[in-house]
Amino acid sequence: MYLIIRHTKYNHSEDSYYIEGTSDYLEGAQELLDAHKIINKRDDVSFSIVNFDEPLILTDEIKDSKQLELPL
Repeated sequence: MYLIIRHTKYNHSEDSYYIEGTSDYLEGAQELLDAHKIINKRDDVSFSIVNFDEPLILTDEIKDSKQLELPL
């Protein structure tokens, strides 16, 4: 999954980041990014693409498996 992130830069406080959109494909994310860049009129706002890979969650069967142990 790809995230479109809006970054707003402030002079007197911390910058803010907001997820503007998502896409399952890089091509779709690039189209969204291009569209946001075209309509953006502010100098303090920028957009970028971030590849977001969901973390792998181990099941109980995998956690208990002896195959994961390495001999020392």
